[in-house]
Amino acid sequence: MDITGTFYFDPSDKIYHDHFPGCPVVPGSLIISAFMEAIRQEEINGSFLSVEDFRFKEFIQPGEYGFRVKDKNGKLICGLYLLKGEKKKALVTGIIASQMNESKF
Repeated sequence: MDITGTFYFDPSDKIYHDHFPGCPVVPGSLIISAFMEAIRQEEINGSFLSVEDFRFKEFIQPGEYGFRVKDKNGKLICGLYLLKGEKKKALVTGIIASQMNESKF
C-alpha cells in the first residue's frame, strides 16, 4: 500500500486562536489524526492501528501539505512535506502499526 495526497489545515479554524495566538501552529495530535483518517480510508476492515513513533522536525503552520504513507511489513511509514520546491523536505515523520484485530473472546 502506498497512499499519497494532501492535508489541508484550515487557517480559519478556531483551534488556531488558542494554539498559539499570533503564531498559529497545527497541534501534533491533529496531524497524527489526519494520517490515521487517511489510512482508515484505505485500510482493510477489521484492522487495528496504533501510533508508535512521530517526530516533528518543525512547527507546522496551518495550510496545505503533501503526505505519503508507505507500508513496510505492517509498519506504515508516514511523512508530511511542503508542496512547494523541487526537493521534498520531511517536516513530520512517523510510524503507525497496522495489525488485524484478533478477538480474545
